[in-house]
Amino acid sequence: MKRILLCSAVLFCSLYAGAQVFYGVMGGLQQIDARVKIFEGPVVPVKPGYGFHVGAFLKVPFDKNLYFVPQLLYSLKGFTVQYNNALRDSVVNNKLGIHYIEIPALLQFDTKNNGEGLFFQFGPSASVAFGGTDKKTFLNGKERKNQVKFANTAYGRFEMNLVGKIGYQVKNKWFVTGGYALGLGSIVNDDLAPKIGPRMITLSAGVFFPGKL
Repeated sequence: MKRILLCSAVLFCSLYAGAQVFYGVMGGLQQIDARVKIFEGPVVPVKPGYGFHVGAFLKVPFDKNLYFVPQLLYSLKGFTVQYNNALRDSVVNNKLGIHYIEIPALLQFDTKNNGEGLFFQFGPSASVAFGGTDKKTFLNGKERKNQVKFANTAYGRFEMNLVGKIGYQVKNKWFVTGGYALGLGSIVNDDLAPKIGPRMITLSAGVFFPGKL
């Protein structure tokens, strides 16, 4: 899937190499929640965590007020699963913090055709994890902190999200957005382990560089 998104980005950028392609940088904060379901067991509560994202983007004309907006972001996501010994392993809380490279491939609809005003974005986002921490707190009060393990029987490196955003831009100079990302599947590979599906609220701001590609 990530190869499809990358190829799509290259294709669109190639098709519109002579068009008014804008580019810039963006960043922001995010609140991360998750739905955690134990195998043949209950859904357990999650304490939302916070993170941030930063990266670059393109704004490529597609059709009238419609644009293709590929992004390349670094993203830190974290939250705490409150197991309360539901797995019978003495784990009370499991705090996760995972580092991702994200590649959103979004379509943007501008309500005006002059690069100003309200706009909407929607599309998929592929993420690749490259590190993180896994901190467990036990019934006896002790804590254990490890690096996140990625394997077929542990956490997965790849994550897919469906993203929706609403924003406001000023003449292709700067913009702000608020958005929601829904995880499509579990970030855990093991079929017998709890299924963890992240959800994220984002607040971003970005600036366009002077000129056009």
